[in-house]
Amino acid sequence: MFTALENIDAEVWVIDNASTDGGVEYLRSRYPKAQFVSNAENVGFAKANNQVLNECQGKFILFLNPDTILPEDCLTKCIGFMKGDASVGGLGIRMIDGSGDFLPESKRSFPTPLTAFYKLAGLSSLFPESRIFSRYSLAYLNQHQNHEVDVLAGAFLLSRKEILLQLKGFDEAFFMYGEDIDLSYRIQKLGYKNYYFSESTIIHFKGESTRKGSLNYVKMFYMAMSIFVKKHYQGTAANVFASFIHVAIWLRATISAIVRFVLKIGMPLLDAVIIYASFTIVNYCWVTYVRQGQPFVRQLVDISLPGFTLVFLAAAALAGIYDNRYRPSKAVYAAFVAVVVNLAVYSLLPEKYRFSRGVILVGGLTALILITFTRWVLIKTRFVEDDFEANQSLQTIIVGSSEEYDRLKSLFAHAGLEERVIGRVAVGEEKVDAIGTLDELEILIKNSQVKEVIFCQGYLSFKTIISLVQQIPHTVSVRFYSVKTESIVGSDSKNTLGEIISAHPSFSITEGYQRRMRRIIDVFVAVLLVITFPVQFIVSRIDWVRRAVDVLLVKKTWVSYVHHNDHTLPTLPPGVLSVTGNPISAAAPLTEEAISKLDYLYAKNYDWKQDLRIIIKGYKRFKTV
Repeated sequence: MFTALENIDAEVWVIDNASTDGGVEYLRSRYPKAQFVSNAENVGFAKANNQVLNECQGKFILFLNPDTILPEDCLTKCIGFMKGDASVGGLGIRMIDGSGDFLPESKRSFPTPLTAFYKLAGLSSLFPESRIFSRYSLAYLNQHQNHEVDVLAGAFLLSRKEILLQLKGFDEAFFMYGEDIDLSYRIQKLGYKNYYFSESTIIHFKGESTRKGSLNYVKMFYMAMSIFVKKHYQGTAANVFASFIHVAIWLRATISAIVRFVLKIGMPLLDAVIIYASFTIVNYCWVTYVRQGQPFVRQLVDISLPGFTLVFLAAAALAGIYDNRYRPSKAVYAAFVAVVVNLAVYSLLPEKYRFSRGVILVGGLTALILITFTRWVLIKTRFVEDDFEANQSLQTIIVGSSEEYDRLKSLFAHAGLEERVIGRVAVGEEKVDAIGTLDELEILIKNSQVKEVIFCQGYLSFKTIISLVQQIPHTVSVRFYSVKTESIVGSDSKNTLGEIISAHPSFSITEGYQRRMRRIIDVFVAVLLVITFPVQFIVSRIDWVRRAVDVLLVKKTWVSYVHHNDHTLPTLPPGVLSVTGNPISAAAPLTEEAISKLDYLYAKNYDWKQDLRIIIKGYKRFKTV
């Protein structure tokens, strides 16, 4: 943004809609010229933008999404176009996603009953070049030419301040989606034209502001269209439009629900079939060859096999098998845990409900082998892609100067990914230690089997980078690095956030598996203490029972930082014990620097088993906590 404003007298407002990732503080320190407004709650896109509309001093106002990259001459060209034609009231721009694909919402027509139906029913996606089905996205208009259009995208919407003040900005009845359509409609009603500007291109990563394709997206889009129809259509037209939208929305919602359901439960369902089949086959073989044809009690088998299948599946899920659902090594560990849990559950059952420890053990091990083998086959046949393995095997080249390359090498080393980098592509006269030049980029990608290209903004302009991105094969991931942000960002899809590699540390304690196991340990220990209350009273550990109640109510956690209010670390509830192993109320016999280091290492290298060790040692050492 600031590189595009270098020759323009401008001000920048950043509206934060109740983010919780510390982004405002991070940006404020790096961009002191920007003005920040932090909302206590998410008030929606329209209201957030309107908050500072009257404060803006410029003759032109640009509404811009945060997940965008602008070329250096973008705003100069856009403002020049609007100054050259007083009839232009609003301007949109040519947008591409992070992989270089043109985004069709760059130019759109107003929704009608049929165009809304075609879009929501998915027909516009099936027939993108059709003048009938793709009327909404105007796909038949040349994307490389300027056109007068109806709708401007809210991701990049440039207008005149006098028009926006007259219209009172966005209609705040729209929370997200539809507000740009409504504003575009009202701009035209004032007698102005809306234009699609093709002479500059920006990157819009999409998915950063909200996720597309979800049921929530369908619901929000429907609500936005309903508001638009009620506001701008009257009588029969409004009723027909509403009916069409209702039909389309239910059709789209049904399709989305089915797809998401299959994607979400597909692997667990396959695992359940494998586990049940393993127990069934082993049971048959056990009866045939071990028991010489003497069957188990039929009723017991009918209950036990499904029951142990569910226990196995639940234990494997808790052990993290679905944190990376296609990774074989994760499946081995999680399935092994499930085998152990199954045996433990079996041993706790009354004698009359046990039918065969051998079937449970051998059936579980068989399921372990088959589950792991299934994932291996799915990956080898490329039916699914293992993101973890894919990221580990990425061959990366960096396009930038020697200084930029050294910075990025350090960043990769910090993230433990230095082996991914195979070399630098020179961008100027300096070719020392480079594997090739910018002119040879296409050949390097092909011959070196490169899977990832990182463009450094510095020596290269954003304008040049955006042009190059559109020439990169779609099989190659594209990332972007700017010294200002000290991070690498990018997205391979218009619907996903993509990978972010940052100089700022990642913490294991924030991983889904570790958070889940942490809570399980908290609850397990607390419940154990509560149900053994008489024993705790006898051994003078009654204070532990009181703390157990606090843990169950999520007022406390068993282990936490010494410095609970350290905002540089992921947030945790107050602890009963600190990372030093002492009660949180006890003074640690360490320097402040040492304590901060311990807290940092605890969060960064967190393992739930460490919590268990601290709790056991603390229980042995302290009567009161």
